[in-house]
Amino acid sequence: MHGLDLLSWILWMPIIGVLGVLLLPNEKTTAIKTWALINTIITFALTLVLWSKFNQDIPGMQQALSVRIPWIPQFHIYYALGVDGISLPMILLTGLLFMLCILSSWTQIKKSIKAYFALLLLLQSTVLGVFMSLDFFLFYVYWEVMLLPMFFLIGVWGGENREYAAVKFFLYTFFGSILMLVGIVALYYVTGQSENSFNILALSGGKFTTQTLSLFGQTVSFSKLFFVFMFIGFAIKVPVFPFHTWLPHAHVQAPTAISVILAGVLLKMGTYGFLRIAFPIFPDSAKYFAHAIAWLGLINVIYGALCAMAQTDVKKLIAYSSVSHMGFVMLGLAAMTVQGMNGAVLQMFNHGTSTAMMFFMIGIIYERSHHRWIVKPDGSRGYGGLYTQLPVYSIIFIIGMFASMGLPGLSGFISEALIFIGIYEKYTTITVLALFGLLIGAAYLLWMFKRMFFGDVNPEIKNYPDMTKLEVAYMVPLCVAVILFGIWPSPILNMMKASVGQLVSLLATF
Repeated sequence: MHGLDLLSWILWMPIIGVLGVLLLPNEKTTAIKTWALINTIITFALTLVLWSKFNQDIPGMQQALSVRIPWIPQFHIYYALGVDGISLPMILLTGLLFMLCILSSWTQIKKSIKAYFALLLLLQSTVLGVFMSLDFFLFYVYWEVMLLPMFFLIGVWGGENREYAAVKFFLYTFFGSILMLVGIVALYYVTGQSENSFNILALSGGKFTTQTLSLFGQTVSFSKLFFVFMFIGFAIKVPVFPFHTWLPHAHVQAPTAISVILAGVLLKMGTYGFLRIAFPIFPDSAKYFAHAIAWLGLINVIYGALCAMAQTDVKKLIAYSSVSHMGFVMLGLAAMTVQGMNGAVLQMFNHGTSTAMMFFMIGIIYERSHHRWIVKPDGSRGYGGLYTQLPVYSIIFIIGMFASMGLPGLSGFISEALIFIGIYEKYTTITVLALFGLLIGAAYLLWMFKRMFFGDVNPEIKNYPDMTKLEVAYMVPLCVAVILFGIWPSPILNMMKASVGQLVSLLATF
C-alpha cells in the first residue's frame, strides 16, 4: 500500500462511513451504529499500518507516504498530504478516540441516531485532514469544515444551554479562522503567487524575516504581524487565556463523546498549528515572542487550575483542568529546547488519553444520575460513597484521575517532567510558579474524588449499577495507554524525536 493509498484511505474512510450511514434507513439504528463502528475500527487499523510503515529516523515528511496531486492548478493549490513525527501521534490518537466514541455513543445517544453518527464520522475526516494537510489552502478548508459537524453535534445533542454553547464555540473559532485566512492571503501575495505559495513545507524556514509592509501609514514587520495573526487563530483553539471562555460552555453542554473529541483532539489542533505552521514559517517571530508565550502558558496553568478548584459541576472541573494542562504544552513550546518540545508533543498525546478517560467516566455516571453535581446548589452532596457501590467504576476513575494529576508511572508524569526539564534553564521563575499549578491540580482532583467516592453513601446512588461490559470495553484501551506510555514512553518519543529535533534546530538558527 503506497502513501497515496494509505494516507488517502485513512482520510476518506470516514467519508465512506458517512455515505453508508446516509444510505441506511432511519429505523435501522443497530445497523447504523454497527456500520459506524466497523468504519472507525478500519480507520484506526489503517493508522496502525501507517505507524508500522513510518521510518522514525527521517526528520521531515516521509517521502514514501506523501501525496501531492494538483487540485486547483490555476492557483497552485494541491491535494497534498504528508506525515511526520509531529502529526503521526495525533493521527493515531484521532483514530483511537473516534472508535471509542462510537462505542460510548451506542447507549448514550437516543435521538436522531442516523444524523449523529454521520456527523461524527464527518468530524473525524476533517480532523484527520488538519493533521495530514501540507497545502495551506487544504489545511484551511479542513480547519473550517470541522466547525460544521461540531456546531450541530453540540447544538442538537447537547444539554439545556446547547444552542448558546454551540454559537459561542462557532464564533470564537471562526474569528480565529478569519485572522488565519488574512495570513494565508498575505503569504500568497508575498511569495509572488508562485508554485509554492500554499506549500506549507516550502514556506517554512524563516523566509520572511526581512519583509515589511505598510499598515495605517506605519511600517511593520511582516513576520511579526502575521505570526501574531496565526498565533491568535491557533490560540483560540488551544484555548489560551483570554480566548478560553468558549471551552467550559462547549464541554458542559456537549454530549459525552463530543466532550472527549473536543478535549482529546480538537484542542491539540491549536498547538499542532503552532508546530506545523506558526513556528516553522515565522521562526524569528516565534523566538521574539517566546517569553510572552511562556507567560501565557503559565497563566493558563494557574488560572485554569484555580477555576477548576472553584467548580461544583464535575464536567466543568475537568473542562478547566484541560485549560490548565494545555498551559503545560504552551510552556514546552515556548522553551524551544529538545526536551521542552518533546515534552509538549508527548503531553498533547498523553492529555488526549487521560482527559478522554475522565470525560468518558463522567458520561457513564451521568447516565445513571442525570446530574453532574459534586456539591448541589442547595449545599448537599451530589454523589458520595461511590467507591463502595461501584468498585469497577471507581478503579478506572482512579487510573484516569492520577494520570491527569501526573503521578509517576502514569502517562501525564513523563510529559510534564520533560517540559519542566526543557524550560527550567530558560525560564526559571516561570518553572517554579508553574509547579504550583501541579499542586493546585492535585488539590482539586483529590477534593473532587473525596466528595464523590468517600464518606457516607448517598441514598440516591444505591440503585446505580456498576459499569457494563460495553463501558469497560471502551475504557480498557485508554487504561492500557495511560499505564503503558507512563512506564514506557519510548514508542511515542522515538516516533517524534527526529521531527521535533529538526524544528528545534531551525528555531535555534534565529
